[in-house]
Amino acid sequence: MSWIDWLVLIAFLGYTIWDGTRRGKDASTIEGYLLANRSMPWWAAGLSVMATQASAITFIGTTGIAYVEDMRFVQTYLAIPFAMIFICMFLVPFFSKMQNFTAYEVLEERFGLKTRLTTSGLFLISRGLALGVVIAAPSYVLSLLLGLPLNVTILIIGIIATLYTTVGGIAGVINTDVKQMIVMMFGLVFCFGLIWHHLPEEVGFDGALYLAGSLDKLTALDLNFDLTEKYNVWSGVIASFFLMASYFGTDQTQVQRYLTTDSVKNARKSLLLTAYAKVPMQFFILLLGVMLYVFFIFNSAPASFRSTEPVAQTEQQQLAEQKILKDYQVAHLARKEAAFEAVENRNESTKQLFVETDAQLNEARNAELSLQAEISQADVNDTNYIFPYFILNFVPIGIVGLIIAGIFAAALSSIDSELNALTTVSIVDWYQRLKGDLHTEAHYVKSSRGVTFFWGALATVSALLMGETRSIIELVNQIGSYFYGSILGVFILLLWVKRATGTGALIGLISGMFSVFLFDRLFYNAAAGEYAFILPWSLMPEGYDKAIEFLWLNPVGTFVVVSVGVLVSLVLPSKK
Repeated sequence: MSWIDWLVLIAFLGYTIWDGTRRGKDASTIEGYLLANRSMPWWAAGLSVMATQASAITFIGTTGIAYVEDMRFVQTYLAIPFAMIFICMFLVPFFSKMQNFTAYEVLEERFGLKTRLTTSGLFLISRGLALGVVIAAPSYVLSLLLGLPLNVTILIIGIIATLYTTVGGIAGVINTDVKQMIVMMFGLVFCFGLIWHHLPEEVGFDGALYLAGSLDKLTALDLNFDLTEKYNVWSGVIASFFLMASYFGTDQTQVQRYLTTDSVKNARKSLLLTAYAKVPMQFFILLLGVMLYVFFIFNSAPASFRSTEPVAQTEQQQLAEQKILKDYQVAHLARKEAAFEAVENRNESTKQLFVETDAQLNEARNAELSLQAEISQADVNDTNYIFPYFILNFVPIGIVGLIIAGIFAAALSSIDSELNALTTVSIVDWYQRLKGDLHTEAHYVKSSRGVTFFWGALATVSALLMGETRSIIELVNQIGSYFYGSILGVFILLLWVKRATGTGALIGLISGMFSVFLFDRLFYNAAAGEYAFILPWSLMPEGYDKAIEFLWLNPVGTFVVVSVGVLVSLVLPSKK
């Protein structure tokens, strides 16, 4: 990376620190520090909601998924408009009426302190685990982009996010999120335009779509109902609804954004901004990944996008790698020629030839990844390195620094929100509630800053200890799916089951978590027609696959919590 790019990146990081910390003077009370005195404009809160979710995970991982697979991942977000309408109708007025700081305060009045603490404790555990991933995952890629040791990039991200979040509070977080969202979108739009510009004249955008369609890369909808498939319309509309309703409606990282607005109307507008914009934005990012695939049909690309490839250790491995790379180069040239012919003629024979040469290239590419895995004795995947490779090798000097700043912005915008939410739950649901409201505002503000620093340090350390992830964005959704459905079930009991008791809600919550764990370990052998519970993660018998993919864990958790909660409430009614 050139000195110009370094200058741009350093200037952006310096501005982020200044912009986030300068709002600290307005956070002299606990409401000012945690909720910005409920004075944030709806559009800023809405952009912060989007920036919190559109992290480096989205920036890097989603483009890689589209490159390696297709656009079906967009189905995960089909439920967002429905989930937002649900939240706007039922949860936003409820939270606004209670004038609460956290989403979990409202549980105590009906279900008691134990249920409130258990639910908020699950949030602390789930977000604490996810935060380490959110820091670690982009750090691996940024370390390669910047040529810095991994530990250094983790420390840069962790320290900067912790610093301005600790000083600036929620106002500083939302203030920086807005700018970071703008930088992120600029980087994505610029790269899309650059790819389009560098396509051969005889291909163009129309030809690129034809080639992508020939390879089924543009497949965005799968109407088959299959619990073992991660992404189809049914999992996207039904299963994902429970994930999104819980994430945006009961997760403090999101709830806290619209609690900073001054009215129900503005809170709803901030959520509807995401409802209208999220699916098109996600579709655009996936299309960028597909266009990247077409771009590398006509431009040089390595067999593996990992820049730190293992060196063959034996003579047999060296010979195998030489053959793989030779086959890859031959297949790359053949695919390029077949692509030109397919675009020019657009008939079935030229299309079939193009598809066959593409399959040959991917066969060689997969062989190289398998060889790397054999040499390194680890699962090797380059999904998260594809987009960064393009940035380093094809984006002009000066813009590289700005796009890398966008990746930093994507990481920071998620980390700062989660740090602030973890602090709010820790202080309001635990420290302030258990110790009693006996201290001054200054004490709670000081304590909040101390807790923010603690969570930031803990997340940074956990990122330093964490191994590399296979698919960044999927891992975070999988972690969330262990908790979100069950937590949503508790809120359904709160809002619509009048006879539900605290004992019922608590036992239901525990049962929901246990059921999610069991169903996640349920596997199916199609050849033998047998199901099996396989508890150790490391033991997976050959021929067995997941019986239920992770998105479906969300409705499972919700259904079990509500069912058990109702049943226990009937058997053990409240003594009041």
